[in-house]
Amino acid sequence: MLFDFDGTLTPSLPLWIRAFQVAFEGCGIQVSEADVIDRFFIQDTNRAFEGLPIRSMEEVRAGIKVGLREAFREAILFPGVAELIGQCRDHGLQTAIVTSAPRYVIDDVSPRLGLANLFQFIITADDVKNFKPHPEPVIQALSALECDPKHALMIGDSTADVLSGKAAGVATALYMPLEHERYHKFEKLRASEPAHIFVDHGELRAIIGLPHESITTDSPSMRSGR
Repeated sequence: MLFDFDGTLTPSLPLWIRAFQVAFEGCGIQVSEADVIDRFFIQDTNRAFEGLPIRSMEEVRAGIKVGLREAFREAILFPGVAELIGQCRDHGLQTAIVTSAPRYVIDDVSPRLGLANLFQFIITADDVKNFKPHPEPVIQALSALECDPKHALMIGDSTADVLSGKAAGVATALYMPLEHERYHKFEKLRASEPAHIFVDHGELRAIIGLPHESITTDSPSMRSGR
């Protein structure tokens, strides 16, 4: 069970928007929320900084780091995620996070969200040369778990997650709740042709083949994020 982090395990997409705005404000640039979404979520990220009066990309990167550390103090897990992962582990399934977020973001939130107790491995942007949609992050996770691709499932909320999983030879499941419509083009998501699409994490039990269990949303990890 390979999970993307942002937008899949945690409702953190608004936190990334805030971090980008903090970074640009530090550079004297005003960027609206809608423009951040268009540049860094909807469009090709290779062109995300085009047209902005940026003096130094190093200055922007430093600002994003400050913004992420500030914003992710509010990061929580989606309701029921901790219980779902725990049930996966109870049934002998291996679990890993495969994220393009930097390692410091994961390290900052891990103690509070209990990630080390839920996941056997965490692959971040710092651990690979090529980010999703390249298959390298997924392949590295499979190698760490000593898992055959045909026995794995990559779960994420973006086309990059689906394409990375498919390129690595694993089945894919796309998280596509209605509230994500402002961050993604749904027709583009569907065009990536994931094996499964779900709108609630509870649906993953049937996809994975786990018995149904009631979800307790007031988990320790959720309480700690309030």
